[in-house]
Amino acid sequence: MKYSFFGTCFEDYDFLENCIKSIINQSIKAHEIILIDSSKNNKIFEYLKSLIDENETSIIYKNKNLPRVKALNYAISLSSSDYLLRFDSRTRFSKNYAEEAIKILTKKNRKYLKIGCVGGRQSASPANSSINAMITSYLMDRAYIFGNPPYRRKNYEGLANSVYLGCFPREILMNIKYREEISLISEDTQLCHDIKSKGFNIYKSKKIISSYICRENIFSFFKLFRTYGRCRARTIISTRTIHDKKKFIVIFLITIIFPLLAFYFAGGNIIFALTIIFLIPFIYNIYHELINYGINKVIYIPFLALISQLHWGLGLIETILFYQFTKNKKSNYLK
Repeated sequence: MKYSFFGTCFEDYDFLENCIKSIINQSIKAHEIILIDSSKNNKIFEYLKSLIDENETSIIYKNKNLPRVKALNYAISLSSSDYLLRFDSRTRFSKNYAEEAIKILTKKNRKYLKIGCVGGRQSASPANSSINAMITSYLMDRAYIFGNPPYRRKNYEGLANSVYLGCFPREILMNIKYREEISLISEDTQLCHDIKSKGFNIYKSKKIISSYICRENIFSFFKLFRTYGRCRARTIISTRTIHDKKKFIVIFLITIIFPLLAFYFAGGNIIFALTIIFLIPFIYNIYHELINYGINKVIYIPFLALISQLHWGLGLIETILFYQFTKNKKSNYLK
């Protein structure tokens, strides 16, 4: 069975270099590496050719000024392999990443096609050796900051609503595309939702291992979370779909109903009401920090997690309120 890695880049060669090296070093060589480069020049192509033996792996490279989602669909259209694995410039793949992913798909789809995508958990790696970068990676690695979705949990294996990047049978991606009409940063989640809506399952495995190079500092991480909130709101409004209904019921209760009740019962005491509003998610963070990571970082990481969650909520609410003014803003070029 042949497989291809496909992905995009935009002025991020420094990150892409080690990503490509981890692809080249796979235990089973890729048939193709497909890269759509939206940068102003194509200097990465010569670098790719210096790394890759084209007798083993073909390079399909296009320098096109396309938004990321359209670039991904274009890359898929150029593929000829049985399986397609998406890469991101900040990702580093374990040596047997492709082998394990294809093994799972082959086994579970032996009788008929029922698993549309498999993937693993992205473990967070610091961008550099600074304390700031280390703390940022700690935050990115905490599943509870994101509401504890299965695909971000360390020890979860089984069916999930979404996975990071993913490995797909080619026929799935030829018939179910990334959503081009929406400006998203979370294309993976939307694609997985669309795959599930067609009757296929998404599977997360602990054996499919990769790492993700985080933002360089905490403030960039907060900014990223605000963008996550904005994009989630745009997705909900544009597609009229909520990927995890239970999760968003909880978010609605926490962000709308609970604050209203807090202010009502506080009797005009704004400070007391705000303390109660912030205390509930903070306790939630402390609880999950304790049971999953121990006591070492139990105060400052949950507190920084709370700030991140507030940024996510702010991005969500401001986009819902001002959607008509922000709907045409693009996020597809974000690194």
